[in-house]
Amino acid sequence: MTIQAVVSENKGHEGYWIATLCLLILLIGALLLPYNSAHHQHLSLADHQVLITDLPSPPLAMIAELRLAHEEIRYFYQMQQDWLAVTQLEQDWIAPFVKDKSWAHQGEHDWSLVAAGIYQSTPAKGGIRYLLNSRSDQVDIWLQEKPQASVATAFDLNALATSGWTQVVFSESQLTEQHTEH
Repeated sequence: MTIQAVVSENKGHEGYWIATLCLLILLIGALLLPYNSAHHQHLSLADHQVLITDLPSPPLAMIAELRLAHEEIRYFYQMQQDWLAVTQLEQDWIAPFVKDKSWAHQGEHDWSLVAAGIYQSTPAKGGIRYLLNSRSDQVDIWLQEKPQASVATAFDLNALATSGWTQVVFSESQLTEQHTEH
């Protein structure tokens, strides 16, 4: 077996050219990186609001069901010009009003129509209380993590916020929306 050494013609200058080229690529990448990154504006939430992405997973399933229920409730309201009773929502198999395994898993919430277009839950096993306001086209969901004994009676933004309710914010457009229908 013979070993033969291969010597470059320019005494290793190719390595310097490759190292210089790599350094130049890294330098250009470092200089252009700030222009390539996405700039995210941070939403300025009020004290009574929480972003949907900041919620833990247990209430997310209920919120997803409430969003779908809102669409169904709005559809029935536009067709009949009357808000559906909770018993009608249950008969039409609209979650989370149906008493099924999902209902039992989420805390056995008893729902009531507390005002025109406003549905409020009372958990049987303790836990988060939910309020769905279907009066406007945009879904409006509120949470109360430490439920109080009384049912909410005033449904405007200030009354709910001062009585310990937290509004779920789904997008930036919801932050800028004026809640004049509450």
